[in-house]
Amino acid sequence: MFHLPIAGFEPLSLNNFTGRAACTVFTSGCNLRCRYCHNRHLVLETEPLLSSDELIDKLSKSAVKNISITGGEPLMHRGLKDFLIFLREYGFTIKLDTNGTYPKRLSDIIDEGLIDYIAIDIKGFDNDDFKYITRSGFDLRTLKETIGLVKKSNIDFELRYTVWKVPSEESVRYFFDEMDLESLDIIYLQRYTNNCLDKTFIPELNDESLTKTEKILKKYVSAFVRN
Repeated sequence: MFHLPIAGFEPLSLNNFTGRAACTVFTSGCNLRCRYCHNRHLVLETEPLLSSDELIDKLSKSAVKNISITGGEPLMHRGLKDFLIFLREYGFTIKLDTNGTYPKRLSDIIDEGLIDYIAIDIKGFDNDDFKYITRSGFDLRTLKETIGLVKKSNIDFELRYTVWKVPSEESVRYFFDEMDLESLDIIYLQRYTNNCLDKTFIPELNDESLTKTEKILKKYVSAFVRN
């Protein structure tokens, strides 16, 4: 049996697993405190939890065999691996969302063939932005290690950037120059929403900010604005 703090279950989504209809599991808790985060109830662990039996019942009734696991940060929980093994035994195709700060745990899961698709969030393209927006002690080395091991694994993946600011051309160039990424690798740009964890955080952004960011990133990878 798996032990994982599950704060929510969505039986069907067309948006949470790129290219597939999927159910979604939301884990509670996160090791970052991103200013723009709109899942404050997951980050601050205020949502009531589902029991393992309740989740198994919902999964047994699922109309789809694709699942997206998101949070919060799923990899912060050591019970995640047992949950993935359970899902494999029931024939699920698995997507995992991560903020990229647990490369060793992710590597272990990849080595055991427990995930099929990975989405990695890029919070910022230089250390100052990363530390400012996440309010954490992490820097880009950990994130780059995560992206590097996923790239080498040949597992399908996507990068994501919530546009809370237009990154500088210099920071983006430095970020990608050190990465073994290609023009066919994909980064999705997501719109910043006002309902965020840090209520004092109100960046001045508009559609032009998205267009500028997309133009900068397209020099290195395939960038698309996700509606």
